[in-house]
Amino acid sequence: MEIIKFIEVNKKKKATVINDAGSKNIVIFCHGFRGSKIGPNRFFVKVARELEKQNISSLRFDQYGSGDSEGDFIDSRFDDWVKTTEEIANNYLSRRYKVSLLGQSMGGSAVLVAASHLGNKLKSVVAWVPDPSVDVLKIDGEYMEEGGQRVSWDFWKQAHQANIVDCFKKITAPTYIFFCENDEYVSTENQQALISVAQSHQKIEILKGYTHSSWAYDQASKVIQNTIQFLVSNFRLGN
Repeated sequence: MEIIKFIEVNKKKKATVINDAGSKNIVIFCHGFRGSKIGPNRFFVKVARELEKQNISSLRFDQYGSGDSEGDFIDSRFDDWVKTTEEIANNYLSRRYKVSLLGQSMGGSAVLVAASHLGNKLKSVVAWVPDPSVDVLKIDGEYMEEGGQRVSWDFWKQAHQANIVDCFKKITAPTYIFFCENDEYVSTENQQALISVAQSHQKIEILKGYTHSSWAYDQASKVIQNTIQFLVSNFRLGN
């Protein structure tokens, strides 16, 4: 059952879609930069519906200034992305749900930071093509513009200041990261920053021939299948 509703999170109205499987297992999705709750090419929708078949609920939401949520994208901030993800997770945790996080691109980065704060409360963490932002930030002008949208440079300043690599090292939940060999946004330098510090409970897979998010059907099917298997197996652990 899919429920579309607006909720107030971090003092802002956010658009959400809840796939209610009637269970106390839930995955919270966090979309990428300039993205929305459907994920790239509706991949989040596919994952959510497949999870529901496995008796796992999910919540997909639009960050402030994205999708159907209130606000303008230019006012988006990385810190707000993290706080929003944490607040939603803590809301479910307080109701005795078992919670996992799944993020894509900068949503994946936000999920890694949130997971480092939530500690052993989480069942698992999945991040598709996260950008740890270890490269030098080159600010040009009053705002950054991409794909017809503008955002304050404060978004990227906060992402760099978050020290995502250190956050990754603090995550205690089982973690699965997907990087893409031909990623046009997340450099090899940024990928290696996480790969070099991965621990035994943190799996990183390099997807050969993949770009950042423009995946072919078969490519996407592999990521979706592996993601679902990982999430399902970790919910079942300890049950």
